[in-house]
Amino acid sequence: MKKFYKIKNSILKNLLLAAQKANIKIKQVDPAFLTFCLEYKGKRHYLYFKKFGLNKTNAILVANKYLTNKILRKAGLKTPKTFLCQDKNNVFKLIKNKQLKYPFVIKPLSASLGTAVTAKINNNQELNLAISKIKKYWQKNHQKRMVFLAEEYIEGNDYRILILKNKVIAVTHRAFPEIIGNGRDTINQLVIKYYLARTYFKKKNKKPIFDHELMRNLKAQKVSLNDILPKGKKIRLRQTANIFGGGIANMTYKIHPFYKKIALQATQELGLNFTGIDLMTQDISKKGNYAIIELNSFPSLDMHENPDTGKPVQVTRLILKSIFPELK
Repeated sequence: MKKFYKIKNSILKNLLLAAQKANIKIKQVDPAFLTFCLEYKGKRHYLYFKKFGLNKTNAILVANKYLTNKILRKAGLKTPKTFLCQDKNNVFKLIKNKQLKYPFVIKPLSASLGTAVTAKINNNQELNLAISKIKKYWQKNHQKRMVFLAEEYIEGNDYRILILKNKVIAVTHRAFPEIIGNGRDTINQLVIKYYLARTYFKKKNKKPIFDHELMRNLKAQKVSLNDILPKGKKIRLRQTANIFGGGIANMTYKIHPFYKKIALQATQELGLNFTGIDLMTQDISKKGNYAIIELNSFPSLDMHENPDTGKPVQVTRLILKSIFPELK
């Protein structure tokens, strides 16, 4: 069915195309909604938008990052200190009472793809910009009183662990977006080259990102877009490693059993069959200190299926196999 190519959500589109290739019958429940029925050997399974029907319960709960954090903490798992706030005065009070200190993170209570997240906030000016970003997000998506999170900043490397039915099926290291000077190009030119080299940006035909977050980080490192970066000098463009903001997806297969156990415990605690766990640690191949940043019950698959480096994992195929075990 060529019409699947018109579906904008890549997660759903790729799953439907894979199902079609596997000779699974596909019927759209109603053209007004992105809802489909898959049928194979008499068994039917429903898909709604990017919700695969694998997480029967608690998927909505996991979308609330504050509650998820509290649940994981009570289960004995390490998470960042997180506070529920309604305005910047709440944040200043936390700082004054020494419950929170710079640097820290401001992010929405419930959002995905790194939307409206400001990480490693170092001063009041950056905090004001972060609150402004949250306000714009909230006004666009909500009508009730604004609520957001102030969260302890965790140093380390960013990993996404993908779990399907109590099994780790993929681990991706998301490297922070950084450029390295060559002594010839301006920072502006290097930023453009960096984004054009990213697999996600090439595949989606995305343009390089020049926004307040980029300018904030350049200012903190005392450089500007017109500066020629000396050879070998490294500049970080953003303080989050999300691939939608330019993070580099590096597939890795060296995950220590300690982290597998941690990831499975977190998934089981919330009763999820399919989840992506964001975990910070220095090296996931070695046991050490860590923090679970959040869980995603509707995780993106791009970083695993189209990484910048490493062998891709065909997650859509594994999902279909989990729905229809008879599938060859």
